[in-house]
Amino acid sequence: MISTLDGTAIPVDLGSGVTLRAPGLRGTAELEPQLFGGRADEPPLATPALAEAIAAAGMEQVHGVQIAATEVPVTGLDIRGPADEGQLVLQVPNLGVRSPQVLLLVDEAGVATWHFPEPTGPSAADPLEFTVERAVATAPIEGAQEEADRGLVAVLGRKLLSVLVFPVVEAAVGAVARVIAERFEASSRPYRWRRFAPGEFRVEGAGDLAESGWGGVSNGRALLFIHGTFSTSHGGFSGLPDTAVAKLWETYGGRVYAFDHPTLSATPAENVEKLLTMIPSGRSIPVDIVAHSRGGLVARTLADAVAGLANPPIRVRSTVFVASPNAGTALADDKNIKAFIDRMTTMLNLVPDGPWSVVTDVLSGVLEVVKIVASAVVDKLPGLQAMDPNDSVLKALGGTADPALPRYAIDAEYEPTGSLLRLSRGADLAVDLVFGNAANDFVVPTSGAAGPTGVPGFPVPAQRRLSFGPGDGVWHCSFFSQPKTIAKLEEWCRPDA
Repeated sequence: MISTLDGTAIPVDLGSGVTLRAPGLRGTAELEPQLFGGRADEPPLATPALAEAIAAAGMEQVHGVQIAATEVPVTGLDIRGPADEGQLVLQVPNLGVRSPQVLLLVDEAGVATWHFPEPTGPSAADPLEFTVERAVATAPIEGAQEEADRGLVAVLGRKLLSVLVFPVVEAAVGAVARVIAERFEASSRPYRWRRFAPGEFRVEGAGDLAESGWGGVSNGRALLFIHGTFSTSHGGFSGLPDTAVAKLWETYGGRVYAFDHPTLSATPAENVEKLLTMIPSGRSIPVDIVAHSRGGLVARTLADAVAGLANPPIRVRSTVFVASPNAGTALADDKNIKAFIDRMTTMLNLVPDGPWSVVTDVLSGVLEVVKIVASAVVDKLPGLQAMDPNDSVLKALGGTADPALPRYAIDAEYEPTGSLLRLSRGADLAVDLVFGNAANDFVVPTSGAAGPTGVPGFPVPAQRRLSFGPGDGVWHCSFFSQPKTIAKLEEWCRPDA
């Protein structure tokens, strides 16, 4: 069903109980249930990674709305947002508390933003309303993806609104965020020590030491990969070239491992407690660590935990912090959680670092937070709270580990262009709404990996740092495919150092 938009705020009936108010837009709006996946006569509107992640999350589209319009002066009443930007309102039937709905809005360049509904009245049967920015592009967008590499949609003057629903099991109705996250991570993000071997490091669960046993694990110096938020070892490090993993494997004599762990429902301290209990009694393994993002906090917590022990199961010899929030990230603050999931969804969709199959795995963690927010659960997720700059545990971290422990850092200053500016800037496109004027990699401050001044062993000195600049195009999840990163890992990660 195709309906006409005339530039006014008069509700337009799209059918199936869906209405749209779009003052300032003139063109058409089409309700099409199959729009998200694309139609036979058009290129797919969903990238494989995002489509697969949404399906794996149990999300289904109930309404698809495509807007093809140009902006015109508003006739009659307008709808303005909190930053005085023009808005449109989509109203849909309420399916009840056991079937929450979220709206995924995709603009002309594939920028994806999540929106959560407000009820239109006090009754549980009252419709839901989604309010989103109405602006559409009328000229080519600087920095937009080429047609072959576009995200969900790259057509001028067009928006794609996908209303997704997911079932909430009886036990999860009214459950706190941590409980919901625990259920998800217990099945898809279980604790696991695994070999990180050539040919299988991108394969989920391959080399699980719980299955193969620790018999082949000697006390020789090893290399340990620790992944970041939302991720797994096979997803977070998937951008590493096969040749790089093979060389590290040879350098360490086959003693290369990864630690899979939950990052939403558990704190770094809880991660470390489990990590240590999984090592068989009587072992004391010296490790060099490569830690990405939140994994850096796990590595620091581990170094604190084993410092001073007479015969610890692990002895930390060095750590490479890659984009680690050692002083926290503002995106972990509750008020910025929507910005966090918007940035991760868009960037993983448009600028992946690795095969679609493993990018899907990281996206599934992001979607779990979307579901938690959509379920109106407002308590904190401890795994994210650990990265809040104001977290008391984070501020005290690093007081026990040896300050002389060799530490290295890799960071980036990412400069978005084109439509990506809308994810990070205010209405004047001048200041990052989350980080202000501070340089950042789109997720953590650039200075985070080097660590805060005043903490023993930090900041990492300049001679032990690799920094990517704005012109390098490196963002928070794209470090491991960079030749410069590989060269530094090979230089810094050596069992004879």
